[in-house]
Amino acid sequence: MFSSRLSFADTTNALSKAKAKRLAAGQPLLDLSDSNPANAGFAWSATDLGPLLRRDGIQRQDPNPLGLASARTAISDYYSSRGARVPVDQLFLTASTSEAYSWIFKLLCNPGDEVLVPAPSYPLLEVIAALEGVTLRPYQLVQLAGEWVIDAATLSVNRQTRAILCINPSNPTGAFVGRRDRDVLRGFALKHGLAIVCDEVFLDYPAEGVASPGTWAGEANVMTFVLSGLSKVALAPQLKLGWIVVAGPASSTLEACRRLEHIADAFLSVNTPAQLALPDLLRRAEPLRALVRTRVAQGEVALRAWATSTASGCTVPPRQAGWTAILTLPPGVHEDRFLMNALSEGVWAHPGYFYGMPATVPSVVLSLLTPPDTLSAGLQGLERALKRT
Repeated sequence: MFSSRLSFADTTNALSKAKAKRLAAGQPLLDLSDSNPANAGFAWSATDLGPLLRRDGIQRQDPNPLGLASARTAISDYYSSRGARVPVDQLFLTASTSEAYSWIFKLLCNPGDEVLVPAPSYPLLEVIAALEGVTLRPYQLVQLAGEWVIDAATLSVNRQTRAILCINPSNPTGAFVGRRDRDVLRGFALKHGLAIVCDEVFLDYPAEGVASPGTWAGEANVMTFVLSGLSKVALAPQLKLGWIVVAGPASSTLEACRRLEHIADAFLSVNTPAQLALPDLLRRAEPLRALVRTRVAQGEVALRAWATSTASGCTVPPRQAGWTAILTLPPGVHEDRFLMNALSEGVWAHPGYFYGMPATVPSVVLSLLTPPDTLSAGLQGLERALKRT
């Protein structure tokens, strides 16, 4: 009696079962995968946030499908400060970046159509696509001279391909979509009549000494949808507010906005208090983002020092942005076996295959937001787990 779109809900892997069993038994667990900034100590205080969630916003609704003009103007200003012109009538507010993906899939795809996505990438995309009846076809990111780049030979289409998705910067690799890959994506999309969907939630978190190539929001040559939101930009995931920037040739942009407005009007899902708070949140978010970048840089230093100083045989690939790190395991170490041992040591991390990392390179993915003491204790647990693997 249930939709096959939920078929992914019928499976639970052994690692998740073992984690649930440990937690149910009340045993302690150091979570090195937790990427929620609030859990890592980065959150707006009630004193700061309370006045922004104005009472008049709780008592009224402004049913503009695009979102409040004041909020969209603030987002437009955010992009202006990053060198891109974004007209307010080409901005759509959503309840989250996940919802933005859902709306874009509705806009571009019929059931059974496909979207090209990078591998590795964040696994939530598979869930959202399944719920929309959309098929994902991966193209590969490979390491070349220490950088993650698109393997153009893995790009392919069929008659049902509608869009190509990129993540700038990527999660978990932390790689920006550089000039070379932008040209590859732009040329491929133009050749095959595809839209580009670009997720930029981590754009404001370049690693120390790394220059960001900038946003796709000013793209003029190909139909482009840029996704972001308060969850990362203002470290306020609890307010549930994301957005879509529509960019590209004038005629395509106009038609995309007209159709997207119908989708937005069917849901009107963004709450008014969050929209009213958005201008102040964007204006005041940079100091909090700077604290996050400092924590992430410190965590990366600690992780690299641990990998170098121990006899673990682990390595840490270069990272350009974001707050996730990949820990490459020694050859021959099986991810599941290692992480089962780590669980018995009271440490949880994600296996690389969870993100589509190559099976030939066993790895685990860690959050660099992890508080220093927790990270240090967790790495000691991983070291003990490696000795038992």
